Amino acid sequence: MSRMPWPVRVMDRVDQVLVWLSQALLAAMVGITFVSVVGRSFFRSPVPDDLLLSEMLMVAIVFVPLSYVQSIRAHIEVTVLTDHLPRWLQETLVSIGLIIGIVMFAWMAWLSAGKAWESYEWGEIAYASTLGLPEWPVRALIPLGLTWWCVRMLIQLLMPWTREPPESEVERTLRESGDA
Repeated sequence: MSRMPWPVRVMDRVDQVLVWLSQALLAAMVGITFVSVVGRSFFRSPVPDDLLLSEMLMVAIVFVPLSYVQSIRAHIEVTVLTDHLPRWLQETLVSIGLIIGIVMFAWMAWLSAGKAWESYEWGEIAYASTLGLPEWPVRALIPLGLTWWCVRMLIQLLMPWTREPPESEVERTLRESGDA
């Protein structure tokens, strides 16, 4: 196995930390929900802003690990037609998809960064928050996650050998059934 270039190794390490962070935030969300349900059921006192906290944590859980999901080629793909194309054409289509993805998600990152900055400047408080939770930290996670994902796509575009190889559903099923 050849050694990956340093940018990929750095991204992989950062992605490991981000996935760990997402897992911890998911555990926190489950814990908040559990404590809130117990408090509501037995003590008539749920955790304040429990639903709001869960919504905010969900943003982090979704946007923070996007780069990792890209690195293992786990985003949803519809390959009914492309599975029958030659490998070189499949790789060309993946490159075109990466270009489109970089442009679209970089634009989304830019726009959402502007909204996060506005939220910070205005001191925006989450709607109906009894604890007065600020919205800007959660809003800032969206452009950060999208930007990191764009960096991963850019590396995959410029260094195609760092991509996971394409695999049809049939190949994946055969590989996974052989591991069982």
